Amino acid sequence: MNICIFGGAFDPVHKGHIKIALSALKQFNIDKLIFMVSKEPPHKSSHKAEFIHRYNMVKLVTDKYSFFDVTDIENRSDTLSYTYNSLQEINKLYKNDNLYFLVGSDIFATIESWYKYNELFDFTSFIVGYRPGISFENMLGQLPKNIINRIEEHNKIELFQLDSVDISSSYIRENIEKSYEFLPEEVYVYIKQNKLYR
Repeated sequence: MNICIFGGAFDPVHKGHIKIALSALKQFNIDKLIFMVSKEPPHKSSHKAEFIHRYNMVKLVTDKYSFFDVTDIENRSDTLSYTYNSLQEINKLYKNDNLYFLVGSDIFATIESWYKYNELFDFTSFIVGYRPGISFENMLGQLPKNIINRIEEHNKIELFQLDSVDISSSYIRENIEKSYEFLPEEVYVYIKQNKLYR
């Protein structure tokens, strides 16, 4: 099977995330896409909602689709969550499948700062989607030569154009009352019931 891991804070998960996931499924013949909810990324400030709430919101979404799933693998670790460690564990679970890691071009541009970034390709191929705010040209200008070579050779890195997605989790958190249209209904209800982002 072709299995794609979509990592992120999902703070909260919104319609833009779902659109990105569906776009990758269609374009790369993915059989199953797993949302990997981050615990505490080493390069990012603390999340606004606790892990359990972010996980529960994603699960509300994935329960609606047979080809979506969610994992709490990053929350099982006692240390900071590194993509390398998470993918190493996921690779053990799906060792007979083809693994892909879905990431936006803005995040992929920083890959040189990731823990053991060169060794990530032992576990997965990358699907890099264009996101507003950084072009592929700008991204390439920030990448080390060995990663650029991989892109040019289509060696475990594939670039693709996302459908137009311009939804910001930070905007939603700061304007929750005005953000109903950006959120799946069940996620909006969960946020209200649990008094998140107030």
